[in-house]
Formats: sequence, C-alpha cells, structure tokens
Amino acid sequence: VAYRCSFRVTEAAYCIERAMDIMAQKLGMDPADFRLKNLIRREQFPYTSAFGWQYDSGDYHTAMNKAMQTVGYQKLRDEQKAKREAFKRGETRDVMGIGVAFFTEIVGAGPSRNCDILGIAMFDSAEIRIHPTGTGICRLGTKSQGQGHETTYAQ
Repeated sequence: VAYRCSFRVTEAAYCIERAMDIMAQKLGMDPADFRLKNLIRREQFPYTSAFGWQYDSGDYHTAMNKAMQTVGYQKLRDEQKAKREAFKRGETRDVMGIGVAFFTEIVGAGPSRNCDILGIAMFDSAEIRIHPTGTGICRLGTKSQGQGHETTYAQ
C-alpha cells in the first residue's frame, strides 16, 4: 500500500488501535466494549484533550453501536468462537479474525486559532444538507493533492 506521507494518521491510528486491542486483551474485555468504555461521551462535548485540542461535538457511542449492530458483531464473535474451538479440536484449519478500530482525525492542519500560517487558516470544511425530499447538497472546502477528490465526491 502506498502512503502519501510517512508516519501520519494511518500508521499512528494503527499503533493506537493495536495498543487498545492489547489493553482489552490484558483486561479480559471485548475490544469493541473496551473502546466504547473509553470513547468521549456525548455529554462531555465540547471536550478538550490532554494536548489542548478541542472536540466540538460528536456521538461516538451511537456511531460505534450502529456499526456493530449493522455488521452483526455479536453473531460474528459467536462464529469466531466456534471456529476457534473447531480449530483446537483439529476439525478445521479455518480461523477467523475480527478487527475493530475507531479514531477521529482532524482535517487540514487544524483549527485556525492553533494552526495559522502567515495569516492563512489551514483547515478543511464540509457542510451537508439533506432536504425533506431526500435530495442532498454537500459543500466541501478541500484541496485535492492528487487523491482524486473530484471522482470520490462525485461518486
């Protein structure tokens, strides 16, 4: 996989998520439950991190629970357990892994009050409006650097 820059969001997120998995395992917790326990709660917003970054809003628990419900997370865990037991008995060579990750990425260089470069605020923006008819308008303030935004957004 080609990355556009070295050790940035994808690699850092992997390291953090792997640490979360290890901690959940050491505590004997399901990785998804461990993440749910540690996500910022809706009533904590606006939330200031230990580094001083402010999260303005979010409902991470609802997003995570909806994702788990959509994929049938508990059913997948049951299937995984059955396959592991069959593997231990020598009945199959099939094993099954389940990956869980949840991270929030700041876009652009960050909030303009924190990342002002020569008077130029370095941040991206997005506005999505859904009308009662079901149609929508999406306005995006991003600059493509070869990622193919025009194609991605159109699709």
